[in-house]
Amino acid sequence: MRETEVEHELTRSERLRLRWGRYGGTLLGTVGALLVLVLVGGLALGGFRFVQRAHDGAPLLPRRGGTSPPAPRPTDDSGNSLGPFVATPAEAYAEGAAAIVPPAAHRTGPFTARQVTDGLARVRRALVEGRVEPRMLDGDPDGFLAVLAPQNRDSARRDLASGAGLGFASRIADRADPGLDRDEKVRGRGTMTYRSTTAANGVRALEVTTRFVWAYPFDLWRPQAYRPGAELVTLRDEVVWLVPYPDDVSPAGRGLWLDSARVTLQNASCPAMQRGFLALAEAEPLRRRTAPAPTGDVYDESWRAGDGEEC
Repeated sequence: MRETEVEHELTRSERLRLRWGRYGGTLLGTVGALLVLVLVGGLALGGFRFVQRAHDGAPLLPRRGGTSPPAPRPTDDSGNSLGPFVATPAEAYAEGAAAIVPPAAHRTGPFTARQVTDGLARVRRALVEGRVEPRMLDGDPDGFLAVLAPQNRDSARRDLASGAGLGFASRIADRADPGLDRDEKVRGRGTMTYRSTTAANGVRALEVTTRFVWAYPFDLWRPQAYRPGAELVTLRDEVVWLVPYPDDVSPAGRGLWLDSARVTLQNASCPAMQRGFLALAEAEPLRRRTAPAPTGDVYDESWRAGDGEEC
């Protein structure tokens, strides 16, 4: 016996359940696809950020012991670096030849004040030609060699040819990448002292000792992503120069002699250094850096050329 059918109007919740029953499978598939797309997009974005942080030298994992990250580089409103020297000690250094200021000249030993003035001027010219002149930076040492006494030129030329000239000459590696930033000038700071002395062969000489720090800016891509000074190769030298007393040597021996030179470099490429040239050290943190590892701050006043250099 069949029961009488009773008409029943569906409530709102029943209508929703009915619709879900009809279309639930399609909705689940659509939502699932959207979730997959979001997940893939998130992974892709995360991977890009990981690669970008690695390229920029940012830490990939938290530092142990809560060590704070390096101080950020100052930037302009657009996020661009304000310059290679900003927020480094070299920011206060003089540009180019202006960094080399001889002391007042006084009579010392057999040398008159005028002879001392002439000797200091020769040393200054050698520093300009050896450290900041574009032709030396481009690999042409003739201007520097011309400042030396004729009898001393061959020795300096041999040092340059053998890769032992970094103590007195700054040449940029011809395949340096990045190259030297030609829109900026080399900066430096240092001292020049002198005294009268007698060389081992009995020749009286004016001995001039120069101690300088030189900062060479390289054209690093996106420098704002790195610590301040990351694009600088810093060189600290200590050079002893001799000016023989004219009466004690032959005409070919008169003039400026390079007696000794020591040097320390920071943030420089070891392969380039070993050839006697300057290039910026590899900036990728995930690779083994081929850079000198000094034991302290090369800018510190107590630092001496040769301290802690290691390739």
